[in-house]
Amino acid sequence: MVVSYQIENYNLQIVSNYAGGGGYQMGFIYLYGKHQERLGSIGIIKEEKTLPQNRQHSNGTLTIYFHETELSSILETLKHESSVSIKFNTSSKWGAIETGKETVGSGELAA
Repeated sequence: MVVSYQIENYNLQIVSNYAGGGGYQMGFIYLYGKHQERLGSIGIIKEEKTLPQNRQHSNGTLTIYFHETELSSILETLKHESSVSIKFNTSSKWGAIETGKETVGSGELAA
């Protein structure tokens, strides 16, 4: 099953030596829905470390992980695309940030 939430707002937190992440998590992007309910977060992991497994918490919120090299593209997507969702496959555990359907050339993602 694929869980999908429409993202309306986000908050970025960059941390130094986050002990809860074993010292290799460098930040979080917290994601919020239409009524400011928390949808989940994106964990930003240092490049040399293995990504933790994506997950859905018991309250329904999602946590998906990306390496730090993807941070710029993720932020550009959140800032410039008109329709962005967070998705999670409960079987295979993949997570994604996805834009809505747009006319070719109308959205400008970072290269």
